[in-house]
Formats: sequence, C-alpha cells, structure tokens
Amino acid sequence: MPHSRRSVLSALGAALPFGLGESVRAGADALKAPADAAPTLRFRPFEDAVREAFAGPGDGRGSTCRRVEIGCSEQVQAGVQGCCNDRPFAGFPAGRLRIVRSGFEPGPVRGGVRLYVATLDVVRTDGRPADGPGRPLDFASLPPAPILA
Repeated sequence: MPHSRRSVLSALGAALPFGLGESVRAGADALKAPADAAPTLRFRPFEDAVREAFAGPGDGRGSTCRRVEIGCSEQVQAGVQGCCNDRPFAGFPAGRLRIVRSGFEPGPVRGGVRLYVATLDVVRTDGRPADGPGRPLDFASLPPAPILA
C-alpha cells in the first residue's frame, strides 16, 4: 500500500496531540548542553583584588606579601618593581603598598579553559621603606584581571 506524503503528515498530525510532541521536545531538551558548562569571562578590578588579598590572614610566617592577578599590561611588562601607590588605594594610605615582583603565569582552569595572567607581588609597608621611597604609581591605572566564572 503506497503512502503519500500527505498521509504521512496527517498521521503525524494526529499523533502529536496525544503526547508524541512532548516526548520529542523532552528528547531535544536532553540533548542540550547544561547551562553551566560554558565558563563566563569577567573582569576583576585590581583594587578589589588587593582589598581581598589583604583582608585575610597572612601565610603564618609573618609575611605581608600577597600575589594579586591583573590583566595584561605593557606598563607591567616594562617593569613596576619598587613602585608604591601614589594616592590612597584599597583602603591603604599613599606609600603603604609596594610592588616587589611581577610575572606572568597560568591562571586556574575553568570548564577546560585556562587564561594566562600577569601577577604582582604586593607588600604592605609602614611608609618608610629602607631602600628609598620608591617610584610612585597610580595603582588605579593597572588593568583588571580576566577571570572565568
């Protein structure tokens, strides 16, 4: 018995009101990837990262040095070791934060994606460093760190 296209479509149209449409829709939803599988790119301001880094307890050895991630910056690549904050920043008065080291390293892996970030080691000083006053730097000009959430 030959079936025409119209008879096949009519049979499907008759079956859809009886639940076939819901099972097809449920099967299609099951094939979709979960919404949390794709990481989201966000930017974390340097000031927030410094504030959070110095809010917690130290490393237990009395060190006040904290590693903070920032975005890629030509200014950091040119060298910022020895620079201190030139105005109040992240709740610290001017001259109380000093960059002692900078570098580039891989960040954490989220959803199979890894970002490479610039890092700064920042210390809290008493404002009178032994090796001189340091170069003033507007810490607010440093770029935010890309993070995957």
